[in-house]
Amino acid sequence: MIRGIKWIIAGSFILFGVVAGIGGGGSTQIGYAASVVKTKYALGDYQAKKLKWVQNKNEFVSRPKTYAWSTTYHRQGTFQTRPETYTTRRGNAPATLTTDLYLPITVRSSGDWGNPQSLVLTKNGQTAYVGYLEAGTTSTGWIVRYDLAKLRQKFGATTGNMALIRQATNAYSKGKTTSQQKTVMAAMKIGPTFDLGHGQSLALNPRTQQLWLSRTSGEDGRYGSAVRVSTRTLRPVQTVDYRLVNKTGAKIAVNSTLTFDKHGYAYFSSYSGKRALRVYRGTISKKGVHFNLVMQGLKYRPGQTHQSIAYNAKNDRLYFVSDDAISSVPLAKLNRGKAKPKDVKATVFASHREFEGLSFTGSGQAYVILNRGPELMRLTFK
Repeated sequence: MIRGIKWIIAGSFILFGVVAGIGGGGSTQIGYAASVVKTKYALGDYQAKKLKWVQNKNEFVSRPKTYAWSTTYHRQGTFQTRPETYTTRRGNAPATLTTDLYLPITVRSSGDWGNPQSLVLTKNGQTAYVGYLEAGTTSTGWIVRYDLAKLRQKFGATTGNMALIRQATNAYSKGKTTSQQKTVMAAMKIGPTFDLGHGQSLALNPRTQQLWLSRTSGEDGRYGSAVRVSTRTLRPVQTVDYRLVNKTGAKIAVNSTLTFDKHGYAYFSSYSGKRALRVYRGTISKKGVHFNLVMQGLKYRPGQTHQSIAYNAKNDRLYFVSDDAISSVPLAKLNRGKAKPKDVKATVFASHREFEGLSFTGSGQAYVILNRGPELMRLTFK
């Protein structure tokens, strides 16, 4: 796998109902060329001994031996018609998860859209970007832009006809779409196939309206890339190579999670020891990448599998996502090193499903994307 490179554009993006014939999920795979921008030392200097830990309550959730499927998937079949609901089992931030939108599973071949990895919502909540990985790969994928407003309001895909999208894409896989199904599918725009990394880092900078993701080798001190993706064509249009190394010798792997706050600062989180979590704050732009360690971390992260990080501009909180578990902390307090144990909110479910991504609308409404089978779930805190 080639890392640290920018893209030569090959082929065109796909809009369902306009371009016939798709491979995997997107169009022709994009080729490569040498990168233009490189940041050799993208990690600021720090003294590890000065890092302070918030002694939050241990609500750690271990990864299940086998991930569960949606119970309604087994009861109702692939074309689920009624929503699934989960309620929290413990934690100091009780909540419910209820199906908002059942996402496609089969588009060209059986189960080819079964592996969504990330979710980004626009401020008005009318558009969602979802990153997918191709079946059988660890980094090749594509991004889909969903017109949520059209799918919900025109077609009733959230309430009156929850099976609508899957029925339309399944019919497409068999070459038997009706005119209405083609219209439904036109509400989904698909980008070309390219190296998406693990796909969990897709994030929108609200200050610049730029869509970014990061790619990592997973090795400490090795180069990875920040990739800017066009929100219009869903093509990668800029690559910045960087390594998270500082001049005092500290080195970590390039981040596999990413979010932006309302001021345009970038954040990612990483493991520290068996159960702790560190947070890094910085900037990502066409000029380069730079991160600093936030000098306060959580003694206990939400769970074993570090799936996603998200920011809610409505309450200025930073969220950390593991399977069946979500924790959050007030960002301003964390940045100042003033967060207290009582400030950390924990929400723990018992679905045994894989939580892939979390995103918020401008009003603070949260949505989680889950796997097996893929669905967008509305997260409501009580």
